[in-house]
Amino acid sequence: MNRKIPLLIGHVGFLMLIAISVLLANERSIFMDSAVQIFEMIQCDWYAVYDHRYTMVITQTLPLICIKLHLPLQVIIVSYSAAAPLLAYSIYILITYILHDVRLGLTLLLPLLCMRHTFFHAISESFSLMVYAILLAALLLHCPKKEAGFIRHILHSLCVALATAAAVFIHPIGMFFVVYLVGYFLVYKRLRPNMQLIVASSVLVACVIIRSLSISGHDSDYIPTLSDALFAITHPNEMKVVIGFANRLADLYIYPIVLYIVVAVYYIRRREWVRLTYSVLFNVCFIIMTAIVYRSDNSAVCIERAWMPLIFFAAIPFVCEVTPNTSLRGKYIWLFLMSVALLMGFIKIVDTSKHYRQRINKIKEITEVANRKGIHKMVTSQDDIQGVFDINSWCTSFESMLISALQGSERTINIYIEDEPLLLNNPDYMVTDAFLAVPWWRLWNNSTLRTQWFHLPKQPFARLYFNDGTPVIERIKAD
Repeated sequence: MNRKIPLLIGHVGFLMLIAISVLLANERSIFMDSAVQIFEMIQCDWYAVYDHRYTMVITQTLPLICIKLHLPLQVIIVSYSAAAPLLAYSIYILITYILHDVRLGLTLLLPLLCMRHTFFHAISESFSLMVYAILLAALLLHCPKKEAGFIRHILHSLCVALATAAAVFIHPIGMFFVVYLVGYFLVYKRLRPNMQLIVASSVLVACVIIRSLSISGHDSDYIPTLSDALFAITHPNEMKVVIGFANRLADLYIYPIVLYIVVAVYYIRRREWVRLTYSVLFNVCFIIMTAIVYRSDNSAVCIERAWMPLIFFAAIPFVCEVTPNTSLRGKYIWLFLMSVALLMGFIKIVDTSKHYRQRINKIKEITEVANRKGIHKMVTSQDDIQGVFDINSWCTSFESMLISALQGSERTINIYIEDEPLLLNNPDYMVTDAFLAVPWWRLWNNSTLRTQWFHLPKQPFARLYFNDGTPVIERIKAD
C-alpha cells in the first residue's frame, strides 16, 4: 500500500480535530470541570492539578504560557481547548515518522468514533489517556533490535517509562491500560518478556504504589468494592451506565463491537487460543468493573467516558495483528470505512455543540439583562432554572464568570445555583465583598480576582428566575 494515503488521512483527521477544537473552544472548554480548571489556573497563575493527576501539566502548559503573557481570555480558552488535540497530533507525528507505524498512528483518531458529549468536556482524561497508551503500545511493539547500540536501548526504555507514568498519572483507570498492554505483548511475544516489558511493568508497580499512598476519596471511587458488586447484582435496574451503553450502542459502540468480532474471527481461524482467551477475559473483567464503578452515572459525558476504552482494547490487536495480514484490497476498504466513520463522527460532534452553545447564549442573555441593571452577582435555584438550559452543570458560577468576562472584565457576572429552594434571608446573599463558587468552597473574596480578566463590584446578591424563558433579576432586600 502507498504509505502516503494513510499518512494523509491522519494529517487531515488531526487538522480537522484541531480546527473544530478552536472553532468550538468556548463550547468545549467553558463547561463543568474544564471551567473550574481554567479559572483556577488564571487565579493561581500556575498549574491546576487535581488528585495527583500530574500528567495534566503537559496539556496545561500552553494555556499557562498564555496566562503568563497576560493574553486575552479568549486566547487562553482557545489554547486550553486545542492543547489535547495538539498533543495527540504531536504523538501521531512521532509514531508515524520516528517509529514508522502509520497503523498505530491512525489509532489515535479512533476514540473520536466513541465521542460526542465528551468532546465538550475538554478536561476529560479519557482521550489523553488513550493518547499516552497508544504511544506506549507503539514503543512496546517497535523495540530496538539486539544489535542496536546501548544508548538507543536506554533511550527507548526511558521513553517506555515516561509513557507508562504519563498513562497512570492522568487517571486511575490508566493502570488498567498499562496492565492490558503488558499482558497483550507478553502473549504476543509468546511469554518471552524483553527489557521494555520489564521496564513498563516495574514503572507500573512503582506508580501504583505512589498513587495508593496518597489516594484521594475521589480516586478511590474507581476501585470497586465487594459492597459495590453486591449492590450491582441485587439492583440491576440501578445500573444506569449499562442502560446508557445499550441506548448508544448503534451510534457509538458498534465500532468496537465490530473490531472485537473481526479480531475474534482472526484468532479462531489461526487457532490463537491463548490470545483469544486473554482478550475475552480482560474485556469481560473491564466491562464488569466499569458497570460496577459507574453504575449510577447517567449523564452523557460520564457514560461516554466510561465505555470509551472499549475502542482501545479492540483496536490494539486489530491494528497490530489483523491489518498487517490483510490483503491490499482489505486495507483500502478498512481505510475507506474508517475515513467515513471519522467524518460522520466529526459531523455528529459539531451537531452536539448546539446544546452547549445554547447554554452559552443563555448566560450571555442573562449578562445583558444584569449589566443593564448594574447587577453582577445573582443566586437562583434548580427549581427556578428548570428547563432553561439544554445541558445542566454543577459549576455555573465559574462558567458564568468566564462567559461574561469574554466581553470585558467589567461585564463579569456571577450566577450561583442552589440545589434547594432559595431562602432569601440567607446571610451569604448579603455579603458584598465575596462571590459564590461551588458547594464545597462556597465564598470567594472579590479582591482575589485578577482584574485583567475578571471584576466584580462590592454588592449583595440579587435573585434570578425565569418567566417563560426570559431572565428576571430582582434585588434581594435585607431583613
